[in-house]
Amino acid sequence: MTEALAAWMAVLDRFERALDAADETLDGRPLDAPPGPVPDELRERAEAVLARQQLMIGALTASRAHVAREIAALRRVPTGRQDRPAYLDIEG
Repeated sequence: MTEALAAWMAVLDRFERALDAADETLDGRPLDAPPGPVPDELRERAEAVLARQQLMIGALTASRAHVAREIAALRRVPTGRQDRPAYLDIEG
């Protein structure tokens, strides 16, 4: 096994572990890119990792937008004031 192949396999292993554990604390260490391009024998695997990362980014973007809408809705809720009734009579 060549050094470049081993280095790329290690990087892809790390990416796959990060995707598998997306809801856990991820490794924050800086990543040193392996030398040269992705070896041909790992191209399919690298493309699969990239596709999973892009799906994750899309899901996180949608989740972030949802949370932002919920926060905006919460900010529109009036705060309680002491000079007004605490309850609203909608029956009477």
